Amino acid sequence: MPRGIPFTGEYLSRYLAAQKRWSEARDWRAKETEAGRPSTHSDFFRAHGLCPACAAAGIRLNENGVGFRTIGWNGNLPLYEECEACGGTGKIVTPS
Repeated sequence: MPRGIPFTGEYLSRYLAAQKRWSEARDWRAKETEAGRPSTHSDFFRAHGLCPACAAAGIRLNENGVGFRTIGWNGNLPLYEECEACGGTGKIVTPS
């Protein structure tokens, strides 16, 4: 069963950091496109060691890619599904 986590603390910090990266991502994508290399958002995340499955937040995206998947509640606080691809770290996990 997936772990339910609140969208607070480190998860919120990662999400906000990802929001600040949008202009960096846009510039990187333009340079990569100009050079003829793959330049999707997923390519940007992978090139920077960030998890493309959750957009570096550590919380699983909804199936449509908009927002995060809610899996329960803790009182009035929604709980979101931790990203299985990165274990909630927001970074690419290399199998050992």
